[in-house]
Amino acid sequence: MSGAADILTAEDLLTLKSISEVHLGPGGRRVAFVVAEGTAGYREPSPHSRIWSVEVAGGPPLPVTQGPGSDDLPRWSPDGEALAFRSDRQQRGTGQLYLLRPRQEAALLCEFEAGITGIAWAPDARTIAVVAPDAVRRDRPEGDDRVLFEAEHAFGRIWLVDPASGEARCLTPGPMHVWELAWSPDGASIAAIVSDLPYAWSWYRARLVRIDVGTGEVAPLYAPERQITGPAWSPDGRAIALITSTWSDPGMSGGDVVVVPAGGGSATALTAGEPHSYLSLHWAADGRLLASALERNRAAICLLDPAGGRRTQTLWVGERFFNTYGVQMSADGRVVATAMSAPTEPVELWVGSVAPQEPAGVQWERRSAVNADFPAERLSPYETLGWTAPDGLEIEGCLVRPRGAGAPPWPLVVLIHGGPTASWPYGLRPHGPGGWVHLLAARGCAVLLPNPRGSAGYGLAFAEANLGDLGGGDLHDLLAGVDACVRSGIADPDRLGVGGWSYGGYLTCWAITQTDRFRAAVAGASITNWYSFHGGTNIPGFDEIFLRAYPYALDGPYASRSPLFFVDRVRTPTLFLHGEQDPCCPVGQAYEMTRALRAAGVEAQCVVYPREPHGVREREHQRDVLERAVTWFIDRLGGTRP
Repeated sequence: MSGAADILTAEDLLTLKSISEVHLGPGGRRVAFVVAEGTAGYREPSPHSRIWSVEVAGGPPLPVTQGPGSDDLPRWSPDGEALAFRSDRQQRGTGQLYLLRPRQEAALLCEFEAGITGIAWAPDARTIAVVAPDAVRRDRPEGDDRVLFEAEHAFGRIWLVDPASGEARCLTPGPMHVWELAWSPDGASIAAIVSDLPYAWSWYRARLVRIDVGTGEVAPLYAPERQITGPAWSPDGRAIALITSTWSDPGMSGGDVVVVPAGGGSATALTAGEPHSYLSLHWAADGRLLASALERNRAAICLLDPAGGRRTQTLWVGERFFNTYGVQMSADGRVVATAMSAPTEPVELWVGSVAPQEPAGVQWERRSAVNADFPAERLSPYETLGWTAPDGLEIEGCLVRPRGAGAPPWPLVVLIHGGPTASWPYGLRPHGPGGWVHLLAARGCAVLLPNPRGSAGYGLAFAEANLGDLGGGDLHDLLAGVDACVRSGIADPDRLGVGGWSYGGYLTCWAITQTDRFRAAVAGASITNWYSFHGGTNIPGFDEIFLRAYPYALDGPYASRSPLFFVDRVRTPTLFLHGEQDPCCPVGQAYEMTRALRAAGVEAQCVVYPREPHGVREREHQRDVLERAVTWFIDRLGGTRP
């Protein structure tokens, strides 16, 4: 066993900074990116963040904003003379539009009562489009603060802001909520993903429209059954490319690519049947369509055929992870920038030179060192592991062996990713279960990170293979992976644990009702009762789509796939971790299952974190999530306590 000084700690992970919102300037000469502390302070709404800039050709990266709050969403003007961004330096939690000009201090350009959620420059640099949600006004006497549930609609609207004067006009005054937008190359139109209502559940039936910038006229273009994201105009303005799949919530963006005529007409599927999940799309000025993707769960840069006649060409693939869920590319398609990590390398900013012709490829260079002081030698490498599910489907995942431990078999913890349309990538995610991986390996436990059916990174059919079967085939995939580890002598069958967050929390709770082989379980932000989940979550569209069932029937999957109704089968000591203000998986889900397990005589502990939403943000809460979960496993499976 290694010396104590060489063992990774929760404190190590809490020091890591994150990089996000990478934006490549015109001509591909410089990159703006956001550097944030890994944790928020006590009672703070988000970690402090700053915008940095670095030349693509080299040189030291430097911070360009110095506000006291969080600065993000950097967007270079098309002429490269200004940088628009969002900042909550005036009021924490409410970000406003700021503009940074050469040799000047950043200044508030335009203020919206409820802040902004998106920024996009017009191609001529004379207008900035922002998405700003309505402020819910309640003209009531003082002290009357009643809320009308889902009846006071705070629509996200497109406002057009003059960067010279700060004056703004509303482009979308009607009852329509804007999720994403993209300017046409001539600046005459905006493509937008919209819904009829502004609630999280409305996003599941969002559609693509074209909005005339002069008149505000809205023309429908594409209304698919699946979800859509990432609209990107072709250079000639005739087509808009999109990413589509069935996703649990915004941000899970891996899917297939379709091209929609900008003037209306049928969509063309470009990537059907490919083993990719596309993350971001980029049209080069010469009409080539490039993309970032997960290719069998590896990070990849691809060249697509805009007409759909030729198969995708992979320009680069590696066992890494795009922490920004995509990349930025220059107009000529020859420079790429992204935040990227590997299992034993913390996230940094990387830029790449793209060679689309033979020999095709991407040559990467690191352009930041914000995590240079992190003891990366204490992290544990991943190795690819494959196995066959009971129905013959080939499944892949990653195995993390314990550091400095004796000969196998070892205690094994299987950790389940969220989504479910997500994956365990070849990257470093230091918080929650991503941090448990390395802390467990540092203390004598092996860790299995499976990507069962329903995961991104293996094509659309695989990603949607669990629809209508949550807790069915995907659970069998996980258990088959555990069996493979036991057969190979890696795992001790008497010292098995299971854990996860969000959908991973659900599948953890479901697993312990279906088998008693696990000796410890940790369920974060879990779902335990599909009926009460549907009634209390902010995304009830998710369960209807993924369960493929009516949520008020007593004889369907809302009952037969709810862990709560099978507590009499559970023997596994279970720890529940939950944010008190989680709008997605309400904290009552943990309360219900904890009480039920205790009533059944099963050891159960429930820890609730005040003020926290679906993901825990405050530093001491994150520390507790890391240390408490690992201790729960170690105390019941063996190993070295933190």
